[in-house]
Amino acid sequence: MLKRKNLLLLVVLILSLSMVFAGCGGNNNAAKEPEQKEEDTPKTVKVGAMFSIPDPEHAGGWDRAHYKGLMMLKDEYDWEVSVAENVPYPKISETALNYLDKDYDMIIYPDNGMIESWKELSPKYPDRWMMMTSMADELPDSPKVAAFAPNFYEYGNMVGIAAAKASKTGTIGLLGGSPIPVLKSLFSGIIEGAKYVNPDAEVIVFWAGDWMDTAKHREMTLLEIQKGADVIFTVTGPAAKGVYEAAESKDAKVIGYCWDLYEDNPKAIMTSLMLDTPMMYREVAENYTNGTLEKKIYDLGSKYFKFADFRGSIPAEVEKDILETTEKFRNGEIEIPVNIHEEIMK
Repeated sequence: MLKRKNLLLLVVLILSLSMVFAGCGGNNNAAKEPEQKEEDTPKTVKVGAMFSIPDPEHAGGWDRAHYKGLMMLKDEYDWEVSVAENVPYPKISETALNYLDKDYDMIIYPDNGMIESWKELSPKYPDRWMMMTSMADELPDSPKVAAFAPNFYEYGNMVGIAAAKASKTGTIGLLGGSPIPVLKSLFSGIIEGAKYVNPDAEVIVFWAGDWMDTAKHREMTLLEIQKGADVIFTVTGPAAKGVYEAAESKDAKVIGYCWDLYEDNPKAIMTSLMLDTPMMYREVAENYTNGTLEKKIYDLGSKYFKFADFRGSIPAEVEKDILETTEKFRNGEIEIPVNIHEEIMK
């Protein structure tokens, strides 16, 4: 019995050794495959942005343009983009801090009304990029701050040229939500652009004191039309719907702000002067990725502004005149002096 057990153990041992040698020495001449080293996966850039109004994708032209630009970062660069909506200005810093606590790489402030938060938080987080994508006159004391600031005066010049050439009455209506610094520059640019092509042009400026009250904006637009305005330009956020309705009812025309707003009211929208936010945000992304993003104010001049299709809203010869004149302005053939109208802020 004992001999049988020993014989069985010997057989098991021989078989085991045969398998070991077969696995290890059966291909002695084959080169040993090198271990594959896992490539480092690039870190996804995380961006946080805030809007003071609800549903920026379908809001006024400014918010809509910036929302489209932010989504471009997500779609084309595969960045992680988080957007907080309907954040009142006093809560902007709190929202930004929430992003920063979650190790976001960049905070984007797309609204000049958020500038105090930008100035306050930037020095406290010198290792994160803090971006203002609206008007800024100076940078906070921090190494990673920049502003991509549209030249609102030049933007206004182009609107003023178009409005004055399209107007039959020589009177243009401007309606703003409230008299903020951005609109002082923009509306001043419109006045000077209009007077460049028509020295006798009259420009009416009203302030609604609010960005959401559609009925109030409708009433104020009707009052401008009653005073002779037949071309209207408005920066009123979501309440712009009331402006379009009033213009349509009186056969006046509206120049849309920052994005192609034709679908909002095809009968009222003459054209829109668009801000090329995709170009702007591509520059942010490329500079950040290449390590060439600088601490400076990037001045975005007229090359970032272009008219949407007029879609037959005005006579072809008037459209041609507008496009040729504004192209000369963009090329520097036409110079319009800077004249800020303080009186319109009352």
